[in-house]
Amino acid sequence: MGSKPTEDVWSTVKLIPFAVLLCDTKKQTFQANSHAQSMFDLPSQTTLKNSDFKHLTLSSPESKKQFTIEQLFEKYLVINTNCHVCVQKQTKGLLLNAKLAQLNSHLYIATFEVIEHNEDAQYNFDKIISKISTDLIDIQINDIDTHIEFALKAIGTVCHADRSYLFKFSDDGQLMRNTHEWVNQGIQPFKDQLQHVPKTSLPYFTNLMDTTHLFRVNDVAGLPAKATKEKQELKREGIQSVLCIGLRYDKDLVGFIGCDCVKQKREWTDLDLIRLKLVGEIITNAFKNLNYKQELQHIQQQLITANHKLNQLVNTDSLTTIANRRCFDKALESEIKRCARAKQPVSLIMCDIDFFKNYNDSYGHQKGDEALVKVAAALKSQCRREGDLTARYGGEEFAVILPATNEQDCLQFTHLIQQAIKAAGIKHNNSTVSEYLTLSIGFYSAMPYKNSTPQCFISKADQALYTAKETGRNKVCQFK
Repeated sequence: MGSKPTEDVWSTVKLIPFAVLLCDTKKQTFQANSHAQSMFDLPSQTTLKNSDFKHLTLSSPESKKQFTIEQLFEKYLVINTNCHVCVQKQTKGLLLNAKLAQLNSHLYIATFEVIEHNEDAQYNFDKIISKISTDLIDIQINDIDTHIEFALKAIGTVCHADRSYLFKFSDDGQLMRNTHEWVNQGIQPFKDQLQHVPKTSLPYFTNLMDTTHLFRVNDVAGLPAKATKEKQELKREGIQSVLCIGLRYDKDLVGFIGCDCVKQKREWTDLDLIRLKLVGEIITNAFKNLNYKQELQHIQQQLITANHKLNQLVNTDSLTTIANRRCFDKALESEIKRCARAKQPVSLIMCDIDFFKNYNDSYGHQKGDEALVKVAAALKSQCRREGDLTARYGGEEFAVILPATNEQDCLQFTHLIQQAIKAAGIKHNNSTVSEYLTLSIGFYSAMPYKNSTPQCFISKADQALYTAKETGRNKVCQFK
C-alpha cells in the first residue's frame, strides 16, 4: 500500500468518534486523531515519534508487565487484538479497551475506548483477581513482595483509593507494622513511619479489628469522640476515608489489609468490602502456602542431613574416620565395573602394621588406637584423586583402591605410603625390623574385565601382602 492510499485511509479513519492511532512499524512513526491526541496528551503534529509517547506508562491490567508504544503494537496487541490496556499519564490513569486492525505487513490501526461501565470494571477486576490468584498459588520467597505490591495496586485502583497497604501483627499481638504499601501518583507514602506501632496507641481501631475484623470509615471527621487517637493519626496521614479488613491465619487475627482515600472522601460500598476481603484472603493463603513450603523444605533438609550423617556412620570406621569394610566392598566393586567399561586398570593395595600385637602389649590399647588413627591419616593423605579410597579393612589391616592406576604408578604410590608412615614417627620398641612403626604392603594391578570380581583382586593383593610379611616385613610385594 503506497503513501497516497494510506493517506486516503487515514483521512477517513481519523474521523472515527473515538481515539485512533496509526502505527507504521517500518518507519516507526505514528499518527493520532484528535480524540487520541486529547486522551494521550499528544502534540497535534501530523507525524509522531516514539519520544512523543515517553510521558505515558503502558501496562497490562492482568500482569505487572509494562511496554513501550512500539511493543504495544508489535507484540501485545498482535497477540491480544481485543484487550484492556492501562495508561498512566502524569495527571491520571486510564483503563482502556483496545482493538487492533492490520492494514498491511507494517501498518496497524488501533482504537481505544475508556471503560466506564460497572460491568466492564467488574469483568476487568475478575481477570485481575484471577491473575493475582494464579501468581500467588506457587509463590516463592524471593518474589512474593512483587506480587503483593501488584495485588495492592490492583485493589487500590479498582476501589478508587489513593493508598493501599498490608499490616502484620507481631507474634505477641502487641505491635503492628506496615509490610507492603502502594500509593497513587502524588500521594505521600507512610510505610517507613508505620513500623512497630503499639496497638494500644489506636484503641478504638484495635477494638473494632479484634471484634468485627472491620474498620470502615467514610468520613474521618465523623469518627466518635472515643476515636480521638485514631482521628489524629488519620488526619496526620491526610486520610479522609479508610477501609480496613482483618486477616486471619488458622482463626488467629494476624494483620489487616486496607485502603485510604486522601484526595476526596469515599462512600465505601459493599462491593469495595468484598473485593478488599477477597484480595486479603488470597494474600493470606499465599503466606500460608509459603509457610507450608518453608516448613516442608526445613523438614526435607533435616532428612537430607540425617541421611548424610547416617550414610557417614554406616560407611565410616568410628575410630579412624576413614572408610570401613562395608564402604570398601561397595567402592571396589563399583570401580572394577567402571574401569572395565572404560578399559582402564585398577590397583588394590593391602597394608598390615608390623608386629601390632607387640605394640599393644607394650604401649597399651589406647596408644594402639592412636597409632591406628595416625596410620589411617597417613594413608588417606596420599589419596588425592577423586575415586582414590583408603579403608580400614579390619584390625590393623588397611586397604587402598586406586582406579585408573597401572602397576608402575601403584608401586610409586606404595613408596609414598612408606614415606608418610616414616614421617609419622610412631615409636615401636618391640618391632624387630625398625624402632618405628612400619607397614608390610602387598598390591595387585590389572585391567578388569566384565566378569572380574572384587574377591579376585582382594585375594591376589592379600597373597602379595602375605609374601611381604613372610619375607621380612616392612617391604612392598606385588602379585605377579
